[in-house]
Amino acid sequence: MMRVTNHAAGPRLVWPKGARTPRLLVPGESAVIALPDRRDPCLAAWEAAGEVRVEAEPDPGAPDPRPERRRARPRPPSGGEA
Repeated sequence: MMRVTNHAAGPRLVWPKGARTPRLLVPGESAVIALPDRRDPCLAAWEAAGEVRVEAEPDPGAPDPRPERRRARPRPPSGGEA
């Protein structure tokens, strides 16, 4: 399974493995699909042109790669509050 993200100005058709019809990805859409061949010439050309990004599906059990945000200290009440 691979995550395909469309960065092109228009829609792109991706044919998932074993599907009867292609999958339409609108601009900005991502989908996790089974690809018949990672080295598909159309996907390779789109990827080289920066129109799509093809990457491995993230492991659902893996920790979030972004660090947890630090929480700010609570602010003391302003002078107007009693």
